[in-house]
Amino acid sequence: MVRARTLLRVLPYIAGILFVGVFLIGIEISFETAALADAQPVLYVDTVDVQVFWFQARACVILPPDGSIGNCISLPLTNVMLGLTILMVAVMVVYGLLRKRVNLIQKKRTRFSSPDRRRPESQ
Repeated sequence: MVRARTLLRVLPYIAGILFVGVFLIGIEISFETAALADAQPVLYVDTVDVQVFWFQARACVILPPDGSIGNCISLPLTNVMLGLTILMVAVMVVYGLLRKRVNLIQKKRTRFSSPDRRRPESQ
């Protein structure tokens, strides 16, 4: 029970650290994709789109007007971001299950340790 309570105190901090890591990696990926879009030739009047292929760990420029794929770069941080996101979700699920379990145990203990209220106090 003591270990469970300690974990309940620590797991939100772990989830917060993972969230900050996902946020910082997301900003870095955003910078890299913006640089990829800015590096395209100025021949295009329309804006170019950059599509991130998360499971392939790469980003490609989608060129107008036909939507053909142009330059592609490797983004190894996408794999790190996916891993951290999965780990953060797992931590939050463990926290929820552990909290539910601790609450059930506390309810059982208080139910069994409370005096029987059906009996009159004075006998």
